[in-house]
Amino acid sequence: MRNDQDPQISTKFLQIICQLHEWESQHLDLATTQAGRYLYLNIAKQLQDNRSGPSAFLKGIYYNKDLSERALRYKIREFENDGLIEFEAHSSDKRSKKILPTPALLNTLDEHAQEFSRMLSNEFLIFPKK
Repeated sequence: MRNDQDPQISTKFLQIICQLHEWESQHLDLATTQAGRYLYLNIAKQLQDNRSGPSAFLKGIYYNKDLSERALRYKIREFENDGLIEFEAHSSDKRSKKILPTPALLNTLDEHAQEFSRMLSNEFLIFPKK
């Protein structure tokens, strides 16, 4: 792998990031605030990392030095009221709650990923990693 970066590739990546941000601003209402974006992306990350099934842990959400716990609690309640997440008590530790994504959130995540993939494929030839 080369250490020297091709400026054209870096510029194209930055353009894609800007395009994705524009798409998110138009289509991703739940991530328009800093707390909403953090919660959405944190849940998405936990769902990708979790091999035992489609859930995230509430405990992992609250650590953020830039956001208050109150703001996150409010946003979590908003996601629940909007039908994006549900909660389930953890089977081995009743103090811990699991966040279960609803089909609405899973569809949103899928649309987001598809749009990002479309943007990338417009600029780059992408081969899946095996």
